[in-house]
Amino acid sequence: MNYWKHSLLSKKKFNGVPEDYLAIHKFLDTSKLFYFDFRHRILLHNTYGIDLCIEKFGETVNNHDNQRVMVRDIAAEHCKEDLMGIVPTLNNWFKYVDDAVLDLIKPIQPADSKLREFILRPLIMSGLRSTLIITHSNFGIYLVKEFLGIDYALELAHYLHPVGINEMLPYIKLRDKWQYTPDLKQLKDLENELN
Repeated sequence: MNYWKHSLLSKKKFNGVPEDYLAIHKFLDTSKLFYFDFRHRILLHNTYGIDLCIEKFGETVNNHDNQRVMVRDIAAEHCKEDLMGIVPTLNNWFKYVDDAVLDLIKPIQPADSKLREFILRPLIMSGLRSTLIITHSNFGIYLVKEFLGIDYALELAHYLHPVGINEMLPYIKLRDKWQYTPDLKQLKDLENELN
């Protein structure tokens, strides 16, 4: 599903106008810029991605109907719409991992505590070293730029050897139906409303 359809569904669920929710949905789908395949969802369609949304957009947004809507709820609905009603954790996504991906992750320890804390967050949230592919890749450099700024992104780029997220994601094995199936009923309902 694209971010405009997600925004239309948010309007239906939370009132306001689609543009009230567009930035949140665009952020959750920025991973498509790095891996244009349904597996892009591994990176932000989870509680980690929801946590990042709250950090980026604040706890709530005010929509055009002057209602406060929790960013957590908007982001969780995005996940549910794409993943058969599921809001997964990183542990759900990284349950089946080819151990060879660990050879591609070279954990770094930057001196700056702010950068170190940001890039270790997936590991801290999950306890799984494999989740570091999110921040120890070109996608991680992008996230650092979005949250900490260009200087931190350039510092991270200096530490990392050039491994793209597109090389790492195929090592994550998807075996559960929710991992690649959107909520077809919501899509159908939306199409019927638009026609």
